[in-house]
Amino acid sequence: MEIILLILVMALSGGLAGIRLWLKARGAAEKLRRANEGLEARVAERTLALTRALAAADAQQDRIAAADRAKAEFMLGLGRELRQPLNVIHGFAQLLRLNSVEPLSRKQSEAVGRIEAASSALIALADEVIDFAAVQSPNLTLSLQRVDLRLALRQVCDALSVDAEKAHVTLDCPPAAAGLGVIADPVRVRQILRRLIADAIRHTQPGGMVRTEIQRSYDEVVALVHDTGFEAASDRIETLFEPFNGVERDAPSGASLGMAAAQRLAEAMQGRIFAARRKDAGVTFTLRLPAVIPAPVNVPSKAVILYVEADPANVALMRQVLSVFGDPPLYVAPTGDEGLALAQALQPDVILLDTDLPGMDGFELKMRLDADPITRGLPVVALSASAAPDDIRRGQAAGFTAYLTKPLELQALTGALHDALNRRGLDGGPGVRSAA
Repeated sequence: MEIILLILVMALSGGLAGIRLWLKARGAAEKLRRANEGLEARVAERTLALTRALAAADAQQDRIAAADRAKAEFMLGLGRELRQPLNVIHGFAQLLRLNSVEPLSRKQSEAVGRIEAASSALIALADEVIDFAAVQSPNLTLSLQRVDLRLALRQVCDALSVDAEKAHVTLDCPPAAAGLGVIADPVRVRQILRRLIADAIRHTQPGGMVRTEIQRSYDEVVALVHDTGFEAASDRIETLFEPFNGVERDAPSGASLGMAAAQRLAEAMQGRIFAARRKDAGVTFTLRLPAVIPAPVNVPSKAVILYVEADPANVALMRQVLSVFGDPPLYVAPTGDEGLALAQALQPDVILLDTDLPGMDGFELKMRLDADPITRGLPVVALSASAAPDDIRRGQAAGFTAYLTKPLELQALTGALHDALNRRGLDGGPGVRSAA
């Protein structure tokens, strides 16, 4: 009997222990369930908060972009509106100075001179406002292509040589030679170089020197502009490219705007501009742009090329260029009508077409070539002095195989010829086809 009671006691004890364990496990499970529900609620709340924050950030970004567009449009309009009255002020000031019927007194002449100087400074400032607003605009378009930076630098130097002479500043530039190509917009590159060199000339004392150089550095081409006229603390050099906050360089034309615009353009072309104070005196500006990786280009020596060009000097230049690449036959037409007739008769492998022809221009000739079943499909490479973004877009829309701007970059020209001849099934080897 005692054994039975002992067994019953042990069974009841085990049962009570099991019940306690079950109740404890159930409590833990309930606690875990409530914790999970709380965690899920917090995750949902956090997700909702993040979604709202992202939506608010997107809305804020849209508002900032809209404000930037409005600011750019306002600055463009302001710059254009300022030029109108300033043009009148500047013009009448010049007329007063040139008036020989009622000559000005010495004091009047000095006053008119001050008016001219102030109006010139304001016109320059208005131009810089326009340039800065244009590069800030989301509608900024670039036509990236091969550009020889050495040639571009030399062209800008030649254009600014008169300004340097007037300022009694020596402008030292590298010789005009090809070979250092970059991927950039040719118009914008010259705009940047002109800004840097003109600014250096303006702030170099008479008798000083502005020196430029260009060099290859790994996968970049570097243009340097050294001046001797800018005295500024090293910690203020960095503010040169900040709009409305740049270092004032003894000129009232708002140089910081122009520098800021140049910096924005360089960045838009995957480049950079730096300024560093020199140990002797002045500042060195450095422009870095991505280099073109040169590739061998071969023009078939027996490919037939038609060149529609009215200027004999350009024809002579083209003959010299093609002589380097095997001297393929070059047929020349000075007018659009003759070009159309020769294209129908020769069916050339490629047509080089100047868009600025007298009479029938290059765009009309391209339309007639496309309309004729005999000449439709012939590769046509446009060569044009019209290098504005709208002109380039018009050329691309016209269906040219390539649209190259003058002055021509030889690498770009030969590359376009190579692409055009490939479209005709010529692989670049010699003796592919005899001339017609």
